Amino acid sequence: MNAIEKFTVDTVDAISKLVKENLYTQALIVLYSAIDTLAWADLPNGDVYQKDFIAWVDKYIKPESKFGCTADDLYGARCGLVHSSAAESRKSREGKANEIWYATSPASINVLQEYAKQVNESAKVVYFTDLLEEFVNASQKFCDEIALDEARQQAVNERIRRWIRFVPTYTVTEKD
Repeated sequence: MNAIEKFTVDTVDAISKLVKENLYTQALIVLYSAIDTLAWADLPNGDVYQKDFIAWVDKYIKPESKFGCTADDLYGARCGLVHSSAAESRKSREGKANEIWYATSPASINVLQEYAKQVNESAKVVYFTDLLEEFVNASQKFCDEIALDEARQQAVNERIRRWIRFVPTYTVTEKD
């Protein structure tokens, strides 16, 4: 398993634990942060910005065909959640993105969509599990793509060497 695959597995594991505790807001923050991280890994240098997140989401998640929303909508959702734990973001207030509302069960998707229509909202409803699944698929597409380009794979590997890694305490304190 390469570092990106391990990062993805660890991310899904963390999200799964949060969902089991009904902590969907926190799970979404972890998910959007993970997308930011992979968009950053794909850069030649520097920090990740809005345009990088949007480009990565458009290329690997393709939200318009999967969810009926745009990468701008998902970026706005990311900002709303990370900065204020809200669906509303600066982008949605400025009319540059639709709010994303999350269904946590297949049965609630239509109910939530109907509610959005009733309150005259332009919100897009995304099923949480589908978004997580598409993140996993996108991560795998990203891995597969960079594996075909040795120079790009080297550049990505150089970037992800900077990822924080934790050593279990017992390995540091253990005496032979």
